[in-house]
Amino acid sequence: MSLLKADTRILTPWEYSKIRNEMKRQQKIYFDGLMFTGMRYEEFLRFLDKPEWFNLERSVIHLPREASLKKKRKQPERYFQLSNYALPIIERLYDQELPRLTRQGWRKILLKAASGADISTDGITPKMTRKTWESWLVCCYPALTMQIALSQGHTNITAMNHYLNLSFSPSEKEEMKKYVNGFGGVSI
Repeated sequence: MSLLKADTRILTPWEYSKIRNEMKRQQKIYFDGLMFTGMRYEEFLRFLDKPEWFNLERSVIHLPREASLKKKRKQPERYFQLSNYALPIIERLYDQELPRLTRQGWRKILLKAASGADISTDGITPKMTRKTWESWLVCCYPALTMQIALSQGHTNITAMNHYLNLSFSPSEKEEMKKYVNGFGGVSI
C-alpha cells in the first residue's frame, strides 16, 4: 500500500532506493538534491545557478526572497537545514554541469523510474520528494516540527496536518534515520 497525501506519494526509504536505482547518474543527482533539501522544483533550479546560497560550514542553504516566486509563500526567505547525509550530495551538485530539465521532463523521468522499479505511478510527481522529506523529518524529529516547518516554508499547522501520524512501519522509521540524522544539528 502506498502512502498518498493530496494525490502526492510519500515514499518509503525502500521506494526511494528502488526509484533511484532506475535513474541515470545525473538524474540521481537531481533526485537526491530535491529529496534531501525538500526544495520546490523551481527553487532547486534557481539554487543550481547560485552556489553561494550553500553554506557548508553551517550546513544550510539560504534561499533569499528571489529564490521563490510562489505567490502564497509564508516566508520571504528560508534556511534549509541539511542532514549529514545531504551535505556531500549538495557539494556534488556543483561538480558538473547539470542539464536543465523542465518540470514536465522531470515528471516523465520520475514516472519512468517508478515503472522500471515496478512501483505504482500513483502520486509520482515532482512534489513527491519535498513531501517525502518533510514527512521523514517530522516522523524522526517530532519535537522539531516547528523548525522543520520553517525550513520548508510551512506553518506549524500545515506540518501537523500533513505530516504527523503517517503510517510508516518501525523498520521504515529506522531506515529513515540514516538519511535525516544531523538535521538541525541533532543526532538520532
